Amino acid sequence: MGNYGNIGDYIGVVAAKRLSAVDIDPKSSHQHEFGDRSGALRKVLGDNDRKGSNNNGIPTVIMYLDDDEPPIVADIDTTWYDTRRNQSNRSPEWRLYYKDCDPIRHAKPGDLMCFGMLTDGRLLILITRQESSMETQTEWLFNIQDESERSYEVHDVTGYSVDTFAATILEALGIIVEAKDDTLLDEMISKWGYSFPSNADFAVFAQESLKDVDPAHDDPDKVVLAYYDQNFLLFKVFEKAVIQHEFDLAPFVLNDEIDVEAFTTFYTRVRNRRMSRAGTSLELHIARILDERGIKYKAQGHTEDGKKPDFLFPSQEAYDDRDFPEAQLRMLASKTSLKDRFRQVADEACRIHDKHLFTITPGDVTHLKLRQMDELHIHLVMPEKVKGTYDRMIQSSTMNFSDFINEMSSFDRSLSTTSGSMFRYSQPSREWKATH
Repeated sequence: MGNYGNIGDYIGVVAAKRLSAVDIDPKSSHQHEFGDRSGALRKVLGDNDRKGSNNNGIPTVIMYLDDDEPPIVADIDTTWYDTRRNQSNRSPEWRLYYKDCDPIRHAKPGDLMCFGMLTDGRLLILITRQESSMETQTEWLFNIQDESERSYEVHDVTGYSVDTFAATILEALGIIVEAKDDTLLDEMISKWGYSFPSNADFAVFAQESLKDVDPAHDDPDKVVLAYYDQNFLLFKVFEKAVIQHEFDLAPFVLNDEIDVEAFTTFYTRVRNRRMSRAGTSLELHIARILDERGIKYKAQGHTEDGKKPDFLFPSQEAYDDRDFPEAQLRMLASKTSLKDRFRQVADEACRIHDKHLFTITPGDVTHLKLRQMDELHIHLVMPEKVKGTYDRMIQSSTMNFSDFINEMSSFDRSLSTTSGSMFRYSQPSREWKATH
């Protein structure tokens, strides 16, 4: 069992198919129903009638997920029953009836649709846009492969452990994931009270808590994942304690009434804290590995039009010096997930023709995005474990993070020997300085 339990702690077996025009296209169907010819939905919803007309409908959350827009969500009641219940001479014909809602209106034939019962008794109907990263991440999470439009297939991953990546995807689906290990909570409270430290201080704490990880000598693929996993775990543990403390001091629910303004302020603070953490922490973990290995770089440098690439190699000064050979410049962008943001990387450093992009989320890269990145001369970098979740085509176009680190180490050594007459290395700032 992982640090967050098993998938079955959050959602049961999943039935999935691709939407057909009969399912969803209003020009082809006005039925507002999903049939169950294969019997797969029965494995999710059971054999008992659940009719909204009898106040026994299924509380249902429907979500439509695309990469470029916030999730579209609706809470409705659905009706599940055998339309041939009173026809003993005919085989059962189960159908799920739903009300019209925004997520359904956004769905299109070819989109992936999944059904699963959450452990709180609600039915989750998840629809992801075809060829989106959210689709590929959902397929990875539930081990879905080659779904057709004809019938549902059942996927039982309830016994799979929830790791950091699965936890991240589950939370993107609105499912709250609980950390099972809070052994360092007392130490964090003793160190910071109930106030979050800077992202840098929190990242250092996470790194230093892993006593058996050596960033200077261990495999960088394993080190960056260990740091990222630990940072994610400790953040969840500490955040839960901080949220409870903040609520105890100023609850927004009193006498069964919600103070909407207080709740909105509270929610906004939590959301902003989460948004600022993930990307920054990953950059800090990469920087720690570069530092421990003595690799020269500039973090958050500045290039054309005020752009700030995450990592410039070997330095800001080298990039600014037009006499420094462009072939000896490198750039690494770092993004926990790509969505459509990889396009930002293309013009972050105009002097560097081929750019590298590090990402860490399984199922985040589609074939379409791979082609688009290739056109923009952006080369993917991933830890081996993450790279292994993709098909051969994507793997063959992706560099291991450890190989990138080794290349940067060799890159430094070659600069030291071939450019010594033009550039000298400044030890205090770890950056090249031009001498003429």
